[in-house]
Order: sequence, then structure tokens, then C-alpha cells
Amino acid sequence: MTQPPSAAPQPRPVRLAGVAIHVVDDKPTFWARAEAGDWEPETLDALAAATGPGVVMLDIGAWVGPTALFAAARGARVLAVEADPAALRELNANIAANPALAPRISVLARAAAPEPGQIRMGPARKPGDSMSSIIHGGRDGAWDVEAATPAALMTAVAALGDGPLTVKIDIEGGEYALLPPLVAALPDRATTLLCAFHPRILAAAGVDTDTIAALTAGCLQALQGWFVQVLGEEGACEALSTVLTARNTTIACSRADRRR
Repeated sequence: MTQPPSAAPQPRPVRLAGVAIHVVDDKPTFWARAEAGDWEPETLDALAAATGPGVVMLDIGAWVGPTALFAAARGARVLAVEADPAALRELNANIAANPALAPRISVLARAAAPEPGQIRMGPARKPGDSMSSIIHGGRDGAWDVEAATPAALMTAVAALGDGPLTVKIDIEGGEYALLPPLVAALPDRATTLLCAFHPRILAAAGVDTDTIAALTAGCLQALQGWFVQVLGEEGACEALSTVLTARNTTIACSRADRRR
């Protein structure tokens, strides 16, 4: 007997830090955490201050869209960069579930990387789990994806408008190589950069403490001339976690009251 086709999932409402969106993915536990304020409240607070009408946001590592949808709901134009095919399907479905926001979000199915070419990526546990990374490229289920260089990313965001540029990076260990050339490519209108550092992912992959410290120092050197505030902690400032940076002030390190 032929089974009737299953009904398409119905969009369900979600509120992120007071912003209303709809989602259709299979991650109800994540969205419940986000609604309860238990998922990266510092990130959402920072984006609330750095997005709005006229702002362009570059969301590197958009996953299924929480930060891209949040920024678009606040009026920003967003370039959502995502390299995990499973996450991309859900990202596109969640964008489509928000017809009022969809025209403000462009999706780039690429891996942000310093050099052009093919990038090998893999999942931490399973495709679409939010932790896919170049660090896991040797694991089962890995895939190849085309790279988007900093120059290519700047060309893409230029097409979205010439307002203030906010950048968010969350790419599970790939940020150490990407951040210095990306900062060098940023136009003067880039005023805010929010980057999640993942020293524990590198350590779990066998990178020694001295190398992680050197990579972190290189990122901080690239941010000379920016104010750096640690929003979430992995330990001392040298280890870093999520950092909020703003242009044209003195670098400093401080710790937030809340942990990630």
C-alpha cells in the first residue's frame, strides 16, 4: 500500500533575546535553550548592539541560522557563510520560513579560508551538528568544499550595501588561520568583529599548548588598533574564547561575568 507523503514541517515561533523568528529544522532542544537564554547570551547581546537597519553582517559559520536570522530581524543585511551541507539544508529551510527576513539574507555555501581551493571538512559527531571543522577533515563522513578567501568575502558583502560592517566568526578551530588575513582585508567601514576561539578543539586534535599560544598571539597582533573584550572564558586571556572587538580603541583584555 502506498504511503501518503509526509507533511512538510510547520514553522514554529522562537524568540531570541526578544526577537521573533520562525524555524522548521529538527533542533527543538537547541532552540529551547536559546529561548531560555542558555545559548551564548553574550553573542546575542553583542549582535543586538552591532546590528540594525543599514548594517551589513558577515556571518562566517552560520550553521542553521540563529545569528543570521537574529541580525536580519533587527534590520541588517546578512551574508551567511556555511560549509556543512546538512546545516546548509536547514539554514535555507529556516530562512524560507521567515519570508519577511529572507530578502535580507544571502547564503554562501563555502568554507571561509585564507587561500582558494578545495577544503576538506568533517563533523565532530554527525553532519549538521554545529561543530563541523577543518580540524575534523580526516574523520568518517568528511567532505570537500570550495574555499572563500577574505578578498572574495569582501566582494560579496560589498554587494549588500555600504553601511557599517559587523563580522561574526565561529568556525570551530579554523579561526586561528582565517582571522589575520581577514582582518587585513576588512574595509574601514568594518566596525565590529565577534570571533569565537576554540583552543580546546585544537588541544583535542593534538596541538600543543605553545602552538595554541603562538596562534592566539598572532590573532591578537592582527587586531592591534582594535579594542578586544573577552565575552566568554576558556581560561586566561591568552587562551581566549568569544571576543568582541571594536575598531580604533586600545586593546585590553577583560573577563565577562557570564560564562558561555
